[in-house]
Amino acid sequence: MREIERIKESVAKGKIPTVYLWYGEDRFLIQEGLKVLKSFYFMTDPSGSGIEQVSAKELPPDVIVERANTMSFFANRLVVVEEVNYFKDGQAADLEPFLDYFAHPNPTTCLLFITESVHRGRKFYKTIDKTGEIMEFCSPKRPQEWLAWVQSELKTREKSMDIQVVSQFVEWTGHHTGVLCQELDKLIVYVGERKKITLEDVKAITPQSIETSIFDLLDAVASRSSVKALQALHEVLRKEPALKVLALLVRQVRLLLGCDSLRRRGGNVAEAPSALGISPFEAQKVWQQSVRLSTKQLSKALSECLNTDLALKTGGGDPGLLLEIMIIKFCREEVS
Repeated sequence: MREIERIKESVAKGKIPTVYLWYGEDRFLIQEGLKVLKSFYFMTDPSGSGIEQVSAKELPPDVIVERANTMSFFANRLVVVEEVNYFKDGQAADLEPFLDYFAHPNPTTCLLFITESVHRGRKFYKTIDKTGEIMEFCSPKRPQEWLAWVQSELKTREKSMDIQVVSQFVEWTGHHTGVLCQELDKLIVYVGERKKITLEDVKAITPQSIETSIFDLLDAVASRSSVKALQALHEVLRKEPALKVLALLVRQVRLLLGCDSLRRRGGNVAEAPSALGISPFEAQKVWQQSVRLSTKQLSKALSECLNTDLALKTGGGDPGLLLEIMIIKFCREEVS
């Protein structure tokens, strides 16, 4: 069960843990979960006076424990502790007030800790694991997980898409849960009462992500099509300034070189995410694209990117023209 669904279930049953620890890199999903959790407290107190958000960097543990022990006129309180940095070395002694509190938490308060990462070996983590509830909020990793996630979001909105349309929607929009939800909401308004969302609907109102546009641009380069590559470049330049476009191209060429190097050493696509610091989904796409470009072309392409970057930053010509010249060179059989 997805984390937000678990929170909804707790709210529906009125059984909120006295101690929560939420962590993960997907800030959007954490904020969505927090909205659901807050709804429980707004039901008894529309003013939200029983909800308090504090920073772990600003208040010491003993003060936060004091806030958690404070009684509310409306009986239920939610104390949200953000920017949690309790998993660093040398903090065990400072956290004793929390460990004492966890043994006898205030039954009318939910004390929620939010952080990006945790250390499962720390006593703080282990104690919450025994006395409270821990949730990890992370974006889908693999293609099928992204498809399943979008379909779940569609179901909550009482809409549907064919699986091919879902795949195109994710490919088109990019792999960011917040952006995908935003675009889904736009599509819901666009189709009105109609239950099924079509590919034509997606193309009509959903903008293509800049990352996807860069992939399309390099696909055209790989096929040696100057016309298509320049068309793709102009499309990207309509969305972003030349320096950002160049920065994205440099990043992509470096990732392609990374995959190329990994392949020549006998590695495989499964090793690419950890080796390159990217998601499994992006690794799949970059790996496939790298097959179509030679090591020599990629190396010279990176060199041309750096030369163009220098020219852009020193006023060496019109930015759009400099990028066009660079792309034309990319499309040659041998970049010179």
